[in-house]
Amino acid sequence: MTSNLKKSLFVSLVALGFVAAAGTATAQSANAKSYARVTSNHKMTSTPTSRNVNFTGSNALYTKAGTLRGAKKVASTTTVKKIANSKSSQNNVRAYRVATTNRGSVYYKVVTYDGAYRGWIYGGKVQSVFGGGITAFDTFKNQNLSSLTDTQQKATYKIASPGTANDGKTVTYKQPAWTQYKVGRAITDSSPYANSTFKIDQVGTRTREGDQWVHITDTTNANSPANGWILYSGLKQTEAPVADNAIQINLVDPKDNSKVIKSITVTRDGAKKGTNFGYSDNGNWTISMSDRASILNQIRDALNGTSYTLDTLTTAQIAQIAQTNFGSSVNISVNAVTNIADNALRINFRKPDGTSLKTIDFVKGGATKGTTVGSAVSGSTNWTLSDGDKATIQSQITTALANSGYQLSGGNTLSTSQIDTIARGQYGGQVYLNVVPVTNGISTITPYGKQKDSDDKTLTALKGVSGVYSKTPNGYSIPSEVTQDKFVESPTATGAATPTNRTFNVTAAQLADPNGKDLLTNFLSGIKDAAVRKAAYDGISERFVDQAKSEFISTGLNFDEFSGAPGAAFTEDTATGYVNNSALKTLKSVKIPVFSPDGDFEKVPVTDTNEWVQYTFSAYK
Repeated sequence: MTSNLKKSLFVSLVALGFVAAAGTATAQSANAKSYARVTSNHKMTSTPTSRNVNFTGSNALYTKAGTLRGAKKVASTTTVKKIANSKSSQNNVRAYRVATTNRGSVYYKVVTYDGAYRGWIYGGKVQSVFGGGITAFDTFKNQNLSSLTDTQQKATYKIASPGTANDGKTVTYKQPAWTQYKVGRAITDSSPYANSTFKIDQVGTRTREGDQWVHITDTTNANSPANGWILYSGLKQTEAPVADNAIQINLVDPKDNSKVIKSITVTRDGAKKGTNFGYSDNGNWTISMSDRASILNQIRDALNGTSYTLDTLTTAQIAQIAQTNFGSSVNISVNAVTNIADNALRINFRKPDGTSLKTIDFVKGGATKGTTVGSAVSGSTNWTLSDGDKATIQSQITTALANSGYQLSGGNTLSTSQIDTIARGQYGGQVYLNVVPVTNGISTITPYGKQKDSDDKTLTALKGVSGVYSKTPNGYSIPSEVTQDKFVESPTATGAATPTNRTFNVTAAQLADPNGKDLLTNFLSGIKDAAVRKAAYDGISERFVDQAKSEFISTGLNFDEFSGAPGAAFTEDTATGYVNNSALKTLKSVKIPVFSPDGDFEKVPVTDTNEWVQYTFSAYK
């Protein structure tokens, strides 16, 4: 019985175990239904360069498609974001396989160029378009050879530091380093080519680093193994012979004396080879002030469009130049420009004495450091700007120079040569534009006057006239409503030939005579009607007074003091201050005669006496 019981228990346990196992198998089968499955997986056959991609940061990297069973994370979204924003081309990414799941999702297998990360990442729903976690990426941006200066294009070069270093500037590469997957060096040792000279035939920048690479070809061997890509900073220009009456100044990078940015040549008529350019002054080598200004201007012109500048020559640099022998060269360090955005061009305004007036930065969205601001004009040696960029830069320049006392040389509008200078400039660099003092303009001041404390608020524009005595009442006519029968038969007023042409005229000599009398006698005596005589007297007197209220003696006054840059604004205080400190503060009216009739207007003839008076205009507002 006991054995039967044990057997029964064993069978029961086995049965229970079987049920439990069966239950587990059923659960696993149910979970498997939630995973996707791959319906296609194949190697990509499109051109390798078209499969360069970058991470978007929206999806992580997995050992297999992320929705497949058993997929493990290779890199989180945080990590892929860091790779996407990396400034090293070793973090470029290549896609090489593509898979599709039964749910219509596309996954790409990718690898970073340095091999640190490899795996599958979601790529959207269409195989022909990168999406989801990756996007197409251009690892290198080719540039037009004209982005180099004429000097750079025409120059020949040597490798500055021949050797075996794999640093981008010692040996040459089949493609710029790390811009194509598993495409490496053209040569591993450049020592055998130390004396070879090369020409540049291609140029561009790596997208991540923004550094400039050039393709070089041996000038004597078009099939040289050394032909390939190298950092421009890894080259040095070969020097052409310097004339016997000249010195060559090589402008070099402050961190690399072998890197020549530009060169200038300074000649002197009658100079002899081997003699010093400058002279010793009590043991200190120096050069003349005119040579300093001339050389500094040449240097700035040479550095136009580069990311280097030199605002002044140091004592040590002056001594270097002074001791340089005619027929030879000298290296002078220039300064790298700082604080210029990669998508900005700095425009420096240079005064005639060589000093800087001010600077502006032209910023272009999407521009890349090292690319030129403008482009070459077809069929011309000039470069130009797009209409939009030209308008923006012109507006910035106009604003910057307003009220500065300076304008662009040649006028306020950019000239063809100035546009050419700007267009050849590179983003991340700078250019120089010459400015000149603006010829002062004279502001016209028109004084207005009124009687002090008068209720009449009307202001009358004052006219400046030469001479001291008024002449305006000449030609005063009797009112037209006066009929002929109100005149005597034989008028004797000066200038009045007939009763119908009864006008008041006096000569300049009469007005200029302070003792002149009876100016109105003949005129008034020729009028028969007393009321008309009275009206004529009042009218002529008022004309003289009105004249004195509207004309001032301008002889000897200087209005040229109130001047400034055309278009510049001035404040009320500025104008008032000028008036209060100039001849305008107090003005004198022309002198007028004040008539005093002798007798009344009922009697004929009427005689008068007069005196000369004038008004004073005082500035108050």
